[in-house]
Amino acid sequence: MKKLIKLSLPTLVLTLFTSYSYSQKTDFSDRQAIIETTENFFIGDHTGSIEHKKLSMHKKGAYRYLNRDGAYDEFTFDLNSAEADNTYKEEILSIEIYGRLALVRTRLELVKARLAANNGKVHYKLFTLHKIDGKWKITTITWGAEIKL
Repeated sequence: MKKLIKLSLPTLVLTLFTSYSYSQKTDFSDRQAIIETTENFFIGDHTGSIEHKKLSMHKKGAYRYLNRDGAYDEFTFDLNSAEADNTYKEEILSIEIYGRLALVRTRLELVKARLAANNGKVHYKLFTLHKIDGKWKITTITWGAEIKL
């Protein structure tokens, strides 16, 4: 029995290492694609670039959020809108990948005037992405401000 384990151990280690290396490679390429998709969203949001919006957002996706009155609201992405919002800088906080589903958490650093209008509350955007036909697309954007106690 010990001899069998001794002979099988190198094969087991090689199999585990190969499997781990492959999953890391796949995860890395998906991670890069998710970062590019998120960056394209922010380029489109800051500049109004319809091209970048279409690269990053699914045509049936939607914004979902609580409005200033605290009521739930949502609307479908308008990929042909050239509206821009350059009142913030973004920071990616985390990326989680679950097969063909990904979650990206971002923190928005608001410009002083907008921060003052929001009573000093920092904003966050949470992106849900799905891998559709081999491409990562944002399907939902949820956002809100931090809670100050």
